[in-house]
Amino acid sequence: MSIIKRAWYYVTRKKSKSLLMFLILFGIATATISGIAIKKATVDTRDQINQSMNAGFRLKGNLLNNPGIGGRGFGNVPASAIDQIKGIEGVAKYNARIIGEVDLVDLKKVKLTNPRIQQDDSIMKGYESFSSLDGMTDSSLDNKFISGVLTLTEGRHITKEDKQKVLVNEEFAKLNHLKLHDKIYVKASELASIRPSEGGSNEQIPLEIVGLVSGSNMNSATMESELVENAIITDIQTIMMLNGYDDKTALYQEVKFYVNDPKELPGVLKKVHELPIDWSNYVIENSSSDYPALTGSLDSMDGLINKMLIGIVVVSAIILSLVLAFWINGRIHETGVLLSLGVSKISIITQYVVELLFIAVVSFGLSYFSGQAIAQNIGDSMVQQANEAGTMNLQQSLGGMQLGADPDTSTVSKTLDGIDVSITLAEMGYVWLIGGLIILLSVCISSIFIIRLKPKEILSKMS
Repeated sequence: MSIIKRAWYYVTRKKSKSLLMFLILFGIATATISGIAIKKATVDTRDQINQSMNAGFRLKGNLLNNPGIGGRGFGNVPASAIDQIKGIEGVAKYNARIIGEVDLVDLKKVKLTNPRIQQDDSIMKGYESFSSLDGMTDSSLDNKFISGVLTLTEGRHITKEDKQKVLVNEEFAKLNHLKLHDKIYVKASELASIRPSEGGSNEQIPLEIVGLVSGSNMNSATMESELVENAIITDIQTIMMLNGYDDKTALYQEVKFYVNDPKELPGVLKKVHELPIDWSNYVIENSSSDYPALTGSLDSMDGLINKMLIGIVVVSAIILSLVLAFWINGRIHETGVLLSLGVSKISIITQYVVELLFIAVVSFGLSYFSGQAIAQNIGDSMVQQANEAGTMNLQQSLGGMQLGADPDTSTVSKTLDGIDVSITLAEMGYVWLIGGLIILLSVCISSIFIIRLKPKEILSKMS
């Protein structure tokens, strides 16, 4: 009788033992496919984030030598530096930013529901309508959108060609009964720390709403001025009009450049540093440094999933080996009979493997559905643990210092929103590979006593 027939007869006749083995293999396969799917989702998420984070660099002023307008880093990167860098081969696009400070005309700001810092009303008097305008050439490249702090929900992003256009938060729009293509009015503020140069506009400037965004930091903001809900993003031309700049005299707060391929970044940076620019006044930062909590979360996620997969393999092999040892011990009579008929030890052990593979066909196949049901939940739980670890590591690196909660700083403490876990045929292939290796390893371990004993010793144990 062939090995396959003997294996089939045993599996179909020993229903209770086959059922027990089915449950064990089903549990192993479900855990394995869930771990593999979460690992794949984590890798995919990291790749997507890396495409945005690591494919660029930021040019900003060195505050020690180049404090900028107001001594606070506002406006210290000239247009000439941008023109030189964007002309380098490999630089695909850029986003330049200028901050403007204005008074909102007949508009209300979203209130902080639970202020964590009590401010003196007399000090804040006159600031009710004061707001910052975040001017940029391409809002889709801004960290707040790349990190997910803000999400465009309606309309479009700000572009370099825009003039007197604006993006506002949905909550701000709702509070002021605004919709897409409505206009809001602003004017240069007397309270501004960035004083407009001669030629700046003191008139009310109408700004058309071309996009609505979502995002909130209500639970982390310490004061109203930090609320993402009150963030207003406009185009560069509007800030120039307010501050009296032109294309040649404009001073930018920072400029973020992007390359086509992250692999090209080292070569591009080398060319940048060779430009005739006084580098004592400027610094270059890799964009990956913008998201320390996010990268920390991803690193923690990798560690957790790797430990999970190793644990699954080790624990599965131990459990299966112990169960098989009892199973094979109970088949000593069968083993002796087969040996007396001239069946080799290798054939007997191969039969055990084939029996498990018969059961695995069903248990591994059904694990696809059980894995779909639980993998996302496990992944969500691991994301929460990874985020806590990433946040803790960030706090330790700050040495006890507290981060602010304004829209820009929120990107620093931004962690993973989640991962999208799905199971495909590729994951099933890995389950069969890993599951097959566990079966083979477990059978070999549990069959050691058969391999070591001589046929006469096995037959003597039958009596």
